[in-house]
Amino acid sequence: MSISFNIVPVSTSAVEHLNAYTRALGLPTHSLGMLESVVQKLACIQNSHDIELQQLRHLVFCGDHGIYDRSHQANLSPLSSLDHVNRLLRGQAPVAKACHKHQVDLTVIDCGLVGEELSPRPNLMTQKVAQGTRDFSMMPAMTENELERAVKIGAEQASMKMAEGARVLSFGALGLGNTTSAAAICMAMLDISSESAVTNQNRHDPMLNRDKIDVLTQSLALHREHLTDGWRIVQYLGGLEIAAIMGAMASTAELGGMFLVDGFACSAAMLALHSMYPNITDYAQFTHQSSHTAQHAIMKSLGERPLLNLHLALGEGTGSVLAWPLIVSAVDFLQKA
Repeated sequence: MSISFNIVPVSTSAVEHLNAYTRALGLPTHSLGMLESVVQKLACIQNSHDIELQQLRHLVFCGDHGIYDRSHQANLSPLSSLDHVNRLLRGQAPVAKACHKHQVDLTVIDCGLVGEELSPRPNLMTQKVAQGTRDFSMMPAMTENELERAVKIGAEQASMKMAEGARVLSFGALGLGNTTSAAAICMAMLDISSESAVTNQNRHDPMLNRDKIDVLTQSLALHREHLTDGWRIVQYLGGLEIAAIMGAMASTAELGGMFLVDGFACSAAMLALHSMYPNITDYAQFTHQSSHTAQHAIMKSLGERPLLNLHLALGEGTGSVLAWPLIVSAVDFLQKA
């Protein structure tokens, strides 16, 4: 992997200044509860108790997975990933409605959808690396070149948003099969069973779980000797949108911004990135606990807690957009009248 990032630990000197400032405002110690740690993290990243937020920029990276037909043969979706993206672009998806409600800037990036090219739109970026990934139960999901191109796309998209003045970014993943990839990444990196890796507490489907477990067991056995680091794990088992999110997260941190983490696929991207850049957690805020059991395991392994526990399984980073007003409110609480 020729792409590298320089992710330094944040300074904690701003925390004491923030605490003193909080006391001066007459707020009791720890009165903000879990929101206090979010404000402290922002203060450390920006090295100031005078926190700047600006408008949240939400980036949804999209890509198809070659594993999908095998891992979901008992329950294939009647809609394609392209159908879901079109709903998102038309403003019909929950995350699009939440972005509109809370005045969040939404950008959709096609880095690997199967099918025709989407019609141009102001909030759509078409940077297709390939027509989806390959079936990783038979071969690596992508080549090293495809991995690097996807990572670069994510890094460039995040860099552009930061250059526009963003201080906080959030990411979403859209693509049929990405929960299977996320489960494979978890199994490769955590001490977790295949049953736990595929469990969705909102959806009890024994046949679907059986198909996923069979595919994951075969795939991990096939690629085990090649799964040497986070990049290789994502190359062999991941998705183009997951690789792009890793690049976006790393670039945001490198440029001194915070990013919000929601969803199984985004959490798996964070897990893989952390294995190579452990300081990445200084810049990340988990916003929501989903219905996927393995996402809970990811947060536990990283020592992180989410702001919300709604057990959503919507994907596309919906939980982060819903949590954004809480973060804005917490920062506003510490502003002088």
